[in-house]
Amino acid sequence: MPFEKFESTGQGRGGGETVPKISLRKSGSIGINNEALEEFFPDAGAVVMYYDEDENRVGLKPVEDKEAEDGAYTLSRSESGGSVTPSSFLNKHSLVPEITTQYEPELVTVNQNLELVSIDLDEVYATYGSPAEEEADD
Repeated sequence: MPFEKFESTGQGRGGGETVPKISLRKSGSIGINNEALEEFFPDAGAVVMYYDEDENRVGLKPVEDKEAEDGAYTLSRSESGGSVTPSSFLNKHSLVPEITTQYEPELVTVNQNLELVSIDLDEVYATYGSPAEEEADD
């Protein structure tokens, strides 16, 4: 059988992604793809972190900049998306995964004064790598 050329399906890690996703990373950071940045964080320069232990959900509150609210973490942006490094938050709640784990975010209203971009930690969208591969990448 001859070799067949692989044609990208546009799914998974590369281009063509259209689903907003937020990833928890082994490094103690949170990755936000461009679709999620555009939909949920268009003007944000920082986020405030929340955790609902009963529902096993993480919430991110977009804020204009780090000085806008106590406890905010800087939201860094690049061509490939955004990231925030709330290591102390993730460590406190034992949320640092062994491998990169992606979730589909949704906007939730907690009360009249609080809307959060939320991920359900029980609803995994995808995972990448293995613990051994992730260590090799660090």
